[in-house]
Amino acid sequence: MKKVFIFIGGMVAGAVLMIVISVLIAGNNSSYNGMTMFEKEGICISENSFKVLQVLDTGDALANELEQGSSISIPTGLTVLFLCEEGLSYYDGQVIKVPSGKCAKQVGVFKYTSNAGMEKTVPIVSIRNK
Repeated sequence: MKKVFIFIGGMVAGAVLMIVISVLIAGNNSSYNGMTMFEKEGICISENSFKVLQVLDTGDALANELEQGSSISIPTGLTVLFLCEEGLSYYDGQVIKVPSGKCAKQVGVFKYTSNAGMEKTVPIVSIRNK
């Protein structure tokens, strides 16, 4: 009977050890759902406005940078992901304006597969002080 308890105790200790190691490994990797977040915020990507192309199921928004200038807004080709933060919601076609003294800073990267089946990687940005 004593050997059975030793065996069960060893199994439980092994399972607990595996869980602890898994949590430690997962904690060092800040990648989730195609997103990799930086430990520190990165560089300013843009001070221009952005137009939302698509809102994802998570509430996050893919948006194109708009060139500042004349009365016509022209996309520059830069696509970014804005995270759905508390109190914010996005909708298709919405223009996100970057206030004076702030910029869209890169805080991570987002990898996804486009509708055309191509792998894409775009910066995750947040509007922060310069």
